[in-house]
Amino acid sequence: MKVLFVDDEADIREMIEIALMIEDDIDATYAASGAEAIALLKTEDFDVILLDVMMVPPDGQEVLRVARTLERHKNTKIIMCTAKTLKEAETELMEMGADQVLHKPFKPVKLAEYLRNN
Repeated sequence: MKVLFVDDEADIREMIEIALMIEDDIDATYAASGAEAIALLKTEDFDVILLDVMMVPPDGQEVLRVARTLERHKNTKIIMCTAKTLKEAETELMEMGADQVLHKPFKPVKLAEYLRNN
């Protein structure tokens, strides 16, 4: 499974990288910004994209919009990661094209299991 993980916080990216590096069936790529993610989305295919919602522009919502306009990612599973727990925020993300919302904080060591089961 080819995964793109996008978060502007280096500590979070590092924890996810450590958690996923031992997984033989997950090939993870990491982006530190929305701009970096958009560049990767235009040139690479991914099975799953995990996007932090709150980043400096372009934020996760903008990356989601761009991904859904790209033919190669029209059907890619996109999981938005957010600390917002309001049902309205989750509904808005789903209406924008997200497949799922993963609420922060989540346990990095459980991420591989989550990806396989969802």
